[in-house]
Amino acid sequence: MAAPRPLKDAGIVITRPMHQGEALRARLETKGAGVLHFPTIEILSAARSAELDACLKRLDRYDYAIFISPNAVDYAADYLDFGALPPKLKLAAIGPGTARALGAHGRKPDMLPRDGTNSEALLKLKALNAVSNKRILIVRGQGGRELLAETLEERGAQVDYAEVYRRAVPRLDHSELGSWFRQGRVDVIAVTSREALLNLDRMLSPALTPYLRSAQLLVSSARIIKLAGALGIRRRPVIAADAGDRALVHALVQWWTRQGREQHKHRREHERRA
Repeated sequence: MAAPRPLKDAGIVITRPMHQGEALRARLETKGAGVLHFPTIEILSAARSAELDACLKRLDRYDYAIFISPNAVDYAADYLDFGALPPKLKLAAIGPGTARALGAHGRKPDMLPRDGTNSEALLKLKALNAVSNKRILIVRGQGGRELLAETLEERGAQVDYAEVYRRAVPRLDHSELGSWFRQGRVDVIAVTSREALLNLDRMLSPALTPYLRSAQLLVSSARIIKLAGALGIRRRPVIAADAGDRALVHALVQWWTRQGREQHKHRREHERRA
C-alpha cells in the first residue's frame, strides 16, 4: 500500500539555513509536497577571541551552560570536548533539535523544556527558577534576544555569553523563486525566525515583493506573526506549535487539509481561465 501523501500538489518554500533545511524538505516531500529550499540565513563561525576562548575553556567556573540552538552546540564543539566537561556543569537545551545535537557530541542535556522551544519555555524550568548566586553561560550566536539573560540576572544569577557563530544574509540567485511565484506554485512559505523573515523581505527584488505581501506564511511564534503584519503581509499566518520539523509538518498538513488544497484548486482554475 502506498504511503499517504496529504500534501500532494502543495508548493512550499522553506527558508532555513542550507545545512538545516534538508531534513524538513525530505519530510515534506515524503508527504507529497513540492519543495523549494531558499535559505535566508547563512551561518558562519564567529571570529575567535581571547574572551570567547576563556569562556569555553574555563567551564569549571559555571553551574549551568544553556545552548540556544543546534548551531550553538556544533560551533562550540570547535572549542571544547563535550565528553570531558566538568562534572558539576549542568547543560540545558532550548529544544529537541539542540538536545539531539548535544547527544551527537556525546552529552545529553540535563534540562529540556517540555512546553516550548524558546526563552520563555527555558525560564519555566524549575532549576532556572532557583539560580541565586549561580554562574550561567549562554552559548548562542551573535545578537539575539536578551530576555533569557535579563530574567536570570533578575533571579540572582551571574550570566555570561559565549557567541560562537554569526548570521549573514546569503547571496542567492532569485530566478527559481521568481519562477515559482510567477507560475503560482508557492502555496506556503515556512519561516521559523524573525530574522529569516526580515532577510527574505530584504533579499527579494522589487518585482517579487508583492508576491511576499500576499503569501501564506507558516510560522512558529506570535512574534513572527507581528513582524509579518508590520511588513505588510496581508494573510494571517498558519502557526505551528514550535519550530521543530514535526510541528511544522503537522501544522501544514492540518491547514492544507482544511483550506489550503481548496485555495490551491481555485487559484489553478483562475490561472487556466486567465
